[in-house]
Amino acid sequence: MSDIDVEIQTACPHCQAPYQPGDAFCQICGKELVVEPRDDFGDVFVPLRPVLLYYFMLLLVLALYKFTDSFPDGLAGMIVITLVTVVITVAFTVESWATTRKLYSFSGVRWSILGLTIGGAMVGSLVVNMLCDFINASFHDDVFYNTYLFADTPYPLLFATLMIALEPAIFEEVAFRGFLFTSLARITKGVNAVYVSAFLFGIMHLSIISLIWLVPIGIAFAELRRRYDTLWYGMAGHFVYNFCIVLYEYFGI
Repeated sequence: MSDIDVEIQTACPHCQAPYQPGDAFCQICGKELVVEPRDDFGDVFVPLRPVLLYYFMLLLVLALYKFTDSFPDGLAGMIVITLVTVVITVAFTVESWATTRKLYSFSGVRWSILGLTIGGAMVGSLVVNMLCDFINASFHDDVFYNTYLFADTPYPLLFATLMIALEPAIFEEVAFRGFLFTSLARITKGVNAVYVSAFLFGIMHLSIISLIWLVPIGIAFAELRRRYDTLWYGMAGHFVYNFCIVLYEYFGI
């Protein structure tokens, strides 16, 4: 008998494309696969290395921005921290592009799900706004919701929309429901990746009280990503939610 090991290829049950043991999603069709048990426990942490590096880099720069004088004051500081976090996110997105590019396809995006997501985001923002009033909490107790910083600009609502609604909707979804979720799903079931990524998303905002609403929001967007293999629903819902918060602050609702 030959001593040469025969490699057994496992095929995706949806499109029959081969995939590696341990993959949670097919890299061709994007459908969820059954996570196979690993013989080498140490291999479990291989997909998490870039995720851990990204997350701790992000936490570090956000903590420096919020709790120290390392960044400029006011609007200038917010612009600088936004640019820094965008550069970090883009770098890690490029590194993981091979496993996440399918998430940016418009193929299969359904208008009905998009409409429900937008409607849910609007309702969710109203509920959170009422909750903040009830517990006497402020949206300003957060790294990103600083609408007052734009008060002296020529177009405060426009700039607040770009910086607080559009930028996080794109880059937080790319990071937390993109490569971070994908890496987590390679070592555990997709539903577990939903809860872990949602909790990490909430912690990243560096506000304990905000976890009350940020974790459920993170769960909703992560579940949309898991169920439909796209980031577009999460991006749309994230933008609408943040934009409504901006409007509540801007008009004093």
